[in-house]
Amino acid sequence: MFTLILPELIVILTAFLILGVDLFVSEKNRVVLAPLTLVGLGAATAAIFFQMPEAGALFGGRFAVDSVTWWFKFLFILSTGITIALSLDMLDGRKVLENAQTPRLRFRGEYYTILLFTLSGMMFLVSARDLITLYVSLELATIPLFVLASWKRDGNAGEAGLKYVIMGALASALLLYGFSLLYGLTGQTDLHAISQGLTPSPLLWLAVALIVSGIGFKMTIVPFHFWAAEVYQGAPTPITAYLSVASKGAGLALMFQLFFRVFGGFFKDWQIAIAVFAALTMTLGNLGAIVQNNIKRFMAFSAISQAGYMIMGFLGPQKESIASMIFYMWVYVITNLAVFGVIIFHSNQTGKEEITDYRGLAQTNPLMALGMMLGLFGLAGIPPLSGFVGKFFLFSIASATGFHWLVAVAAVNSTISLYYYLRIVRQMYIEPPAAGAKALEVSPVLGFTVTTTVLASVALGVFPFFYNIVNAQTSGWMSLFVK
Repeated sequence: MFTLILPELIVILTAFLILGVDLFVSEKNRVVLAPLTLVGLGAATAAIFFQMPEAGALFGGRFAVDSVTWWFKFLFILSTGITIALSLDMLDGRKVLENAQTPRLRFRGEYYTILLFTLSGMMFLVSARDLITLYVSLELATIPLFVLASWKRDGNAGEAGLKYVIMGALASALLLYGFSLLYGLTGQTDLHAISQGLTPSPLLWLAVALIVSGIGFKMTIVPFHFWAAEVYQGAPTPITAYLSVASKGAGLALMFQLFFRVFGGFFKDWQIAIAVFAALTMTLGNLGAIVQNNIKRFMAFSAISQAGYMIMGFLGPQKESIASMIFYMWVYVITNLAVFGVIIFHSNQTGKEEITDYRGLAQTNPLMALGMMLGLFGLAGIPPLSGFVGKFFLFSIASATGFHWLVAVAAVNSTISLYYYLRIVRQMYIEPPAAGAKALEVSPVLGFTVTTTVLASVALGVFPFFYNIVNAQTSGWMSLFVK
C-alpha cells in the first residue's frame, strides 16, 4: 500500500538530489540539473500511471488516493514540467540566440528544488483527508511560491513577493480560523467525520465564510483577486505562467476537498453563493482585462475570469461536476501555458512586455504568432477548440441545475473575452512591425514546448466526442475522471 505515496516520495527525493548535485558540480556543468529534474518528474508520472487502478488510504485515512487525485497529480506534474522547459533559456543564463535579450536568473538548482517542493505540497493536498494534513500541504504548496515570485532581484519582483506574502498570510490565517471552527463544532479533524457531524448553525456559516475567503485567494475569485495583477507583472514570466495554472489547480483541489467531502450535505445552501461568485469573477475579470496594456497584467485578469467559469461546476451533481471541472482545468492549463510560452519567447527576444510590442509578430515569426492566436482563441472558447468544449460542459451543468441566468452571463462574458483576446491578434496580424524589426528566432526547446502544448490544446477539443463515439456512450469520457 505504500506505493500509493510513491509519486510524492519521488518528487521530494528528486528535490534533495537536485540540491545535492547543485552543491558539488561546477557552474558549467549545472546544465544537467534541468534534465535530472525532468527525469524525476517522469518517474513520478510513471508511478502514478502504474498505480492508477489502485485506490486506498494510508496513515489512518489521512492520505488517500482515488481517480480524482490521479488526474490532479498528473496535472500538477505536467504544469511543473512545462514550466521548467519554459524557464531553460532564462535560467541557464546563456544567449541562446544571437539577438536574444534573455535576462539571467541565478541559482537554478535552488529554483528547481523550490519548484519541486511546491509540487509535492500540491500532490499531498489533493490526497489529504484530514484538516491538519490539508493545511500543512497547502502551506507547503504556497510558501515556496512566495520565494519564486520574487526570484528576480529588482523592485518589481520585490514588490510582487511582498504583496504575495502579505495576502497569502492573510488568506492562510482566515483558512486556519475556519478550520479551527470546524474542529470546535465537531471535535474531529477527519474530513468524513466532520461532514457527518455538521449541523446548520451561525458558527458553521462563519467557518464557511472564512474558508471561502482563503480559497478565493488561491483561485483569484472576486473580491479576493487584488493581488494577482501586481504579482503576475512582477514575477519572472515562467513563474507567472506557473502561478496562473498550478496555483489555481491547487485552489480548485482544495475547493473539491472541502465542498464535496465536508460540505456535501449542504449542497443546496451553497449554490446561489457560488453562482454569484462565478458571475462577479468572470465579469470583473473580463472588464479588467480590456483596459490592460501590459501582457502579464492582461493574463492576470484573463486568469481571474477563467476562475469564474471553473467554479460553475460546483453547481451540479458531484460526478458530472468533478469530471467537467477537471477536464476544463486540463484545457486551461495546457492552453494557458501555450500562450505564456509565446509571451516568454517574445520577452526573451525583445525584452518588452506591452501588448503593442506584439505588432507584426506574424511577419517576424509566423509560427509563434499562429500558436499565440490558437491559444487565445482556445481561452476565449471559439469552436471547435478545447476551450469551447470545456465551457460547454460547465455551462451545461449550470443550465441543468436551473441557473439559466448564469449561463447567459457566462455567454456574454465569453463574447467580451473574444474582444480583448482579438486585441493581441490584431497587433500580430494587422499592425505592421516596428521600423527596423528583425525576424525573431525561437530556441528549439521553447519552440517544441509551444508547438506541443498548442497541438495538445487542439486535440483536447475533439477528445470527449471521439471517446464517446468509440465507446458508444453519451458521457463515457467522464468515467475516466470519476470512478
